[in-house]
Amino acid sequence: MASPRQTLLKNRLAFVREELDEAVGHITPDMLGWAPAEGMRTVGGQLVEIIGTEMQLLERMRTGRLITDPEARELIGDCDSLEVLKGALVSFREETLRYLESFSEDQLAEEVPCQGRSLRCLGLDAVPRAELFISIASHEWYHVGQLISYLWARGDNPYHW
Repeated sequence: MASPRQTLLKNRLAFVREELDEAVGHITPDMLGWAPAEGMRTVGGQLVEIIGTEMQLLERMRTGRLITDPEARELIGDCDSLEVLKGALVSFREETLRYLESFSEDQLAEEVPCQGRSLRCLGLDAVPRAELFISIASHEWYHVGQLISYLWARGDNPYHW
């Protein structure tokens, strides 16, 4: 049975993923290369960023090793395929959840070194392990907002979803 902290983290990850899934449901394959303006990340690039960062954070938690962006793209597969990206969103989230389930309540409360730019803003040398999972959800949430803005810029009003 899941601990209270595991349940909270799983629910947070699920809530953000529901929002992402809703936005992704409005993306068509021809939109992957589109960005609102020159120099901005494309729709496909936003999805790769979400998947890649989750993979990188998960690997860093597991082994302390940082997966490079090119390595992440290679692990994802065809980053120009909406179906591949959707599959990667599912498979890497499943990995994250399995890893989360491997920790007890006490282990999720243990202080671990604060590594990487995603947690630098906290200004701490160590954080409870649970915070690392929260950072995955926070990062995804940030990019979900961007994707929704992209869709809205294309005339797909999220208030009508």
